[in-house]
Amino acid sequence: MNNITLKNGLSVSPVCLGAMMFGSTTSKEDSYAILDAFLDLGGNFIDTSNNYAHWIGTGDESETLLGQWMHDRGCRDKVIIGTKVGFDRKGIGAGLKKEQIEYWCDESLRKLQTDYIDLYYAHTDDADTPMEETIEAFESLVKKGKVRHLGGSNYDTWRFTEFNFTARDKGCTPYTVMQQRFSYLDCRLDLKPNYIFNENVGRERLRYLEDKDIPLVAYSCLLRGAYEDASRIPSNYIGGARYDTLVNMAKEKGVSGSALAVAWMCNAHRMKGFPRVIPLFSSSKLNHFIDNCSGADIVLTDEEMTILTNA
Repeated sequence: MNNITLKNGLSVSPVCLGAMMFGSTTSKEDSYAILDAFLDLGGNFIDTSNNYAHWIGTGDESETLLGQWMHDRGCRDKVIIGTKVGFDRKGIGAGLKKEQIEYWCDESLRKLQTDYIDLYYAHTDDADTPMEETIEAFESLVKKGKVRHLGGSNYDTWRFTEFNFTARDKGCTPYTVMQQRFSYLDCRLDLKPNYIFNENVGRERLRYLEDKDIPLVAYSCLLRGAYEDASRIPSNYIGGARYDTLVNMAKEKGVSGSALAVAWMCNAHRMKGFPRVIPLFSSSKLNHFIDNCSGADIVLTDEEMTILTNA
């Protein structure tokens, strides 16, 4: 994998390793094997959060394991760590108030065994906290060197835009990365979102990100194996001809459906109306993860990209 340089200056791998389940359902041994393999493949972009995976543990497992791994491998300077603040942790921690951001940032730094976070996301919008308070809290972390860049996840586009407009008006650091749910298959935007915000990505959001040159880190991008087994397509996604087009092309090229989906996302910026997309995924099985990463190196012609995009 060859790194790409984002507008904010970060040099990251074209795919991002999701560490959500590391240290919980994915054992330390398996987590280390996947992390080591990712580095060997040329990957460096790793995603976690201050609440992973609180629904089956305490919410400290992922960051703690990553901190141990970076310490054991001595590789902190070789990776780009993205973590998050603002979502619920067993009924506590939700929100983007000043004291919450400051407290959880220090907790993340402690668990990660580092003195800086490369990319710090607001895990979700907090409409109950004045935006200026959130902006100033994040800016304080940047000025102290605890955080290098900011991102927004699970935002409505207009709120993300308002944050950046207000931040720049105040001379503060804007969000330079967006993380949202996105995949090759189209989601059903007619369904009510699970949250007050819309975590899914539609065409308007894609055009906005393209225009502003803001990369989209795409979580849940492989739909839990749906590109290998059509029965796994979530009910809020549309299969049909688009799915068949991808699967048939994958067979023709001798690659897995998941790898081709990764390839399409990595190359989506070549098509009008798309920003740079960075697929974020993981697996508890090393061979599956390595195969999915191979998508970053699949060569797609302009004709193939057109066929996949227009299906």
